[in-house]
Amino acid sequence: MGNLTESEKARFETRIRKESSDCHVWTGPLDKDGYGSFFLRRRNRRAHRVAWYDMHGPVPDGLVINHVCRNRACVNPQRLQAVTVRENTLKDSSTVSAINARKTHCKNGHPFDRVYRKSNGGQQRYCSICEAAKKRRLQAKWRAEDTLNV
Repeated sequence: MGNLTESEKARFETRIRKESSDCHVWTGPLDKDGYGSFFLRRRNRRAHRVAWYDMHGPVPDGLVINHVCRNRACVNPQRLQAVTVRENTLKDSSTVSAINARKTHCKNGHPFDRVYRKSNGGQQRYCSICEAAKKRRLQAKWRAEDTLNV
């Protein structure tokens, strides 16, 4: 597609070191998060997004660019893919939300088979077996408290 001019592409390529792992590592400045930074058309831009733009055009609305190789300094367009923010957050991530999203069973080994929808738009998964046991325990506790308060 070639969305960069020849001079922009030449300037961009002077800051790339190609490695045997197929990563094209950005040797220019990195931002605080470890992503390459490239000054293009009067703005600092993330280098991997510039590489994507040159190969594929603008990033589609609602999508972000994911590093398949998990190397934030890589600008090889063959190792980049456009994904949703959720996919990018959950894929190969060690964040709490990613870890919990990958869980399919509760701590007692029962499958998560129910979803509770929260008022803020979020949701929480739970298993009906543990939830029923919790309800029975609470009801027994409340009955015991009622008999003590007579």
